[in-house]
Amino acid sequence: MNQPEHVATRKSLTPTSADKRNDVLDILRGIAVCGILPVNIFVMGLASNTQGRTFPAVWNADWVAWLVQKLLFEGPMRGLFTVLFGAGMVLMLRKAEGPDAQVTPVDVWTRRCLVLLLFGVVQFMLLMWPGEILWTYGVAGLGLLAFRTASARTLWICALLIIACLSLHRAWDTGTYVTSSMTAAAGERAVSEGRKPTPEQKEAMKTATATIAANYPAPGSNKEEMAQRTSWPGVLSWSAAGWSDRHLGVYSWIGVAESLAFMLVGMALMRSGILTGEASAVTYWRLVLIGAGLGLALRGIDFAWQARSGFELDIHKVVPLMSWLRSGWYQPARLALTLGYIGAIVLLVRSAPGVWTEPFRALGRMALTTYTLQSILTSLLFYAFGYLDAFGAAGLMAVSLAICVITAVFCMVWLRGFRMGPAEWLLRALAYSSFAPWRREKAADAIGRSPPL
Repeated sequence: MNQPEHVATRKSLTPTSADKRNDVLDILRGIAVCGILPVNIFVMGLASNTQGRTFPAVWNADWVAWLVQKLLFEGPMRGLFTVLFGAGMVLMLRKAEGPDAQVTPVDVWTRRCLVLLLFGVVQFMLLMWPGEILWTYGVAGLGLLAFRTASARTLWICALLIIACLSLHRAWDTGTYVTSSMTAAAGERAVSEGRKPTPEQKEAMKTATATIAANYPAPGSNKEEMAQRTSWPGVLSWSAAGWSDRHLGVYSWIGVAESLAFMLVGMALMRSGILTGEASAVTYWRLVLIGAGLGLALRGIDFAWQARSGFELDIHKVVPLMSWLRSGWYQPARLALTLGYIGAIVLLVRSAPGVWTEPFRALGRMALTTYTLQSILTSLLFYAFGYLDAFGAAGLMAVSLAICVITAVFCMVWLRGFRMGPAEWLLRALAYSSFAPWRREKAADAIGRSPPL
């Protein structure tokens, strides 16, 4: 007897069983969620006007930590996290492809993205993390529906076109700074030579002065912000303002486009079997040698160029062509290094599997819960306990490592009794419209998982 149509539809909503999880994907996701914390923690743990170049270049532990974070973590780890979100689209919508396509997986993905928007609001309103990425993922994830049946080649073409447009925009935006800096330098020369600067030069000089003051604040100038971010009403106001500027402003669409591009790359890599560890060893070595080689070379040139001025802001040493090139290759370098990391991690997992993978696998299975725990722990440490601005770059990196260890232990213990983390359970329950049991001893295999974050 044929089943009623609504029964067949309901079956299409069932998540994949837990025993069919891909360990490589979980490990990649676990490393990614740990790798984005050393980037985010600089915003979490420092007053906003003391981020970036706040001290002269001195090769001590803080500067080494800052350089490591900028060179190896900032950009590619977020890229890896975003790539894996795109892979989740392929996992979720496989039933929506082909001649027997069902519309229900599309509904599930749409609800999933809407729930991520809600989670993003929770992050800034309750957990005080205005730099959260979940809102952006929810918006960009809806755009993935247009590419759900696209081939790997089409996905790569679309992703690279978006990245090319982002690179051109970044270079064009840099042109504003270059022009202003050159005008300000000309104004300073005019003053030193006893000539009267033009109105344009005066305005550029004011802008340059404000920029320098923001990057080199006077000692104690951040007391007001520290007081704001260590009181409940104040930190909520700070979080709401930062979140609105990041996610509701005009430039928020740059972040959406960037995320969409890397999600499309994730879909392409998933369709090619690269993210699941099914590709040949030669493929992964190519990713390492070409991807990581190119990414590190471009980033290294960028840092070497900045080092010529001791990493100091100096409007007299701005070179237009080099500034435009450095801005233009930021996204390609970030993508290349992300691909290099994927190749290196998969090769390491395949050649040296062992106990070291278990913490990352647990973190990967509970990536959304881990991301939430990171926000909770940092908010408690920096805002509730008052340790905002108490650590230098090296200290912040050490704190991020400690948080990763704590969350890894929590995830491994939690998964002994449960099939998924609490945040994953809630996301799946809302996306699938089914509040299923989640304890390991009570849950059926069908409750295993939906696609990763």
